[in-house]
Amino acid sequence: MVTSSAYAPLAWVGMQPGHRALYRWSGRAIVDGADREWSLILKVSRRDPDTDREAAWNYWKREFLAYTSGVLDGLPGIAAPRLLGSSERERELTLLWLEDVPESVLGPWPAERYGLAARHLGTFNGAYLADRPLPEQSFFTRTYLRSWTSWLPWIDAVRSAATWSDPLVAHEFPEPPIARLERLHDAVPDLFDRLERLPQTLSHLDAWRANLIGSRLPDGRERTVAIDWSFIGTAPAGQELAITVGGSHVWLDADPEELTVLSDRAFSAYMAGMRDAGWRGDGRTVRFAYAASAALYAAPLLPLWLGRIADPTRRGWIERKCRRPAAEVVRGWALLLDHMLDLADEAYQLAAI
Repeated sequence: MVTSSAYAPLAWVGMQPGHRALYRWSGRAIVDGADREWSLILKVSRRDPDTDREAAWNYWKREFLAYTSGVLDGLPGIAAPRLLGSSERERELTLLWLEDVPESVLGPWPAERYGLAARHLGTFNGAYLADRPLPEQSFFTRTYLRSWTSWLPWIDAVRSAATWSDPLVAHEFPEPPIARLERLHDAVPDLFDRLERLPQTLSHLDAWRANLIGSRLPDGRERTVAIDWSFIGTAPAGQELAITVGGSHVWLDADPEELTVLSDRAFSAYMAGMRDAGWRGDGRTVRFAYAASAALYAAPLLPLWLGRIADPTRRGWIERKCRRPAAEVVRGWALLLDHMLDLADEAYQLAAI
């Protein structure tokens, strides 16, 4: 019996309040004669006419359908918060009541925890390339990264002098890597064609740090819980990890000075997770998918954001989002862009293009 309840809105920098809302409900209840605390998460999504197509990469109803279809029940390697209840109102509003999963690691994740998450993600992706049947839901994304990269007007930012002119940016990029970015832009169609011809597996596709929870089971074992399944779909093995590493460094959740080491360790752990799941394929295809996907995911973002540093309003937003002063953000982005372009070079070699 519930004896008390209250709720508080949860927000994050970049949230779109017109289309999504998030709340934590908590209180006390009598359970088997004992007074206990309880909490849950309520996620509300409102229909967006601009994204009201199942094939859209940002289809507004995808996460609701993922939960209510049962696709997220009993996932291998990782977990989704348990679904406690759901409802839909006149096809305009969806509500999900979800398990409130506590984070077991206080503060930023060390590299070792990223490695464990990478192994869990490898097991998740690898299982559907081994012997676990791949779900075939109509609402899945199937060319998520291509849609995302094509949607961004990034080559204009690459070629604009304004992108590289702010003093903070000019300090980190005395010679902007315009030629390397233009080469990546020219290679985009071929890279995506190759990625989409590879065997596809079930993927979260937004599993960067903000959407991963390091949770501990009652027996002490660590598990990785993934939240926000809005982009769930199919992708080649390796693309999942590319977004984990790239996304966690774009917003500086991970230490930029450890990027290269973390990237290498995470890939090794991811491959071990795939082997744990019973996958016995060619690791070179996974390495190609990781290298190409990481470059295609993160490199187009960075010129766009670098060009916004000069705007005081945008700079303030970026500092709040990254929780660091602008100079540190630009330094982190410089390290990230260099690593992503190195991965692009590796992808060209693996594909012989």
